[in-house]
Amino acid sequence: MFALKKILGIIAFIAAAATFSAAMMYKKYLKTGNGKGFCGKLSDENRNWLDTHEHNDVYLISRDNYCLHALMFDNNSDDWVILVHGYDADGTHMTTYARKLYSEGYSILSIDQRGCGLSGDNETTMGHLEKFDVIDWAEKLTREYNAKNIAFLGVSMGAATVMLASSEKMPETVKCIIEDCGYSSVREQFEYSIAKIVHLPPYPMLWICSILTRIQKRWNILKDADCTRSVSDARVPILFIHGDEDDFVPYRMHSVLYNACPRNDKQILTVRNAKHTEAVSVEPELYWNTVLSFIRKYFIK
Repeated sequence: MFALKKILGIIAFIAAAATFSAAMMYKKYLKTGNGKGFCGKLSDENRNWLDTHEHNDVYLISRDNYCLHALMFDNNSDDWVILVHGYDADGTHMTTYARKLYSEGYSILSIDQRGCGLSGDNETTMGHLEKFDVIDWAEKLTREYNAKNIAFLGVSMGAATVMLASSEKMPETVKCIIEDCGYSSVREQFEYSIAKIVHLPPYPMLWICSILTRIQKRWNILKDADCTRSVSDARVPILFIHGDEDDFVPYRMHSVLYNACPRNDKQILTVRNAKHTEAVSVEPELYWNTVLSFIRKYFIK
């Protein structure tokens, strides 16, 4: 009897510890606005560009009634690129991309994903609900600003958002998608991150966390936000970009995503010696030559 009580006590302790860890994980990684600051401050060059280039604040009500915000750089062009930032960032963190694309004549919409910047909500679904937000931004550009061609360009979590959108019904004005260092699925990303960063087994913590996500936002962290599944049914061409030194979103996910997409018009770019989100800075000429030629290929003249 004593041995049984001891075993039950150990099981109860493990269950309590796993539940506490899952709750802390949910609060730390899915709640937004916690000042984690992974993306750092803007460079002086990017801040100066924002200060000296005219732009407007535009807003959109999401399908679940949150007020979403974006920065619009209207370049007197009906060719648009919607920029989608990564985890713990906002639209201003895509200024490097905005500067280059604006200089090439494109109009830019740099969005704040839900729970980030000036957009409503207080947590992220890692692309699961955000995919509908980016589609609705494209519909707004088409309906209200007469956009003729639209490309999505997302980085990291933003890359996941645009990949998840790829299999959804979108305006015909959306011609192509560029994803830069996105994960194959939220489940696989968290399995990897928990083992590498937290040094704990991912289960049962992720099982409990999935219960929390279903209660809080009605999404399942173990099944939803599966980019591999989405790109396997992509409706538009996708350019897949990743740095081969990325150990945050592991480089192996790059080929998984590319191979899952059955489209003949897909394209892949590996940037050597680039870590997470560094492809654009490590090989800027290669990066932009590839991105710009991909966009031009699918935009209607």
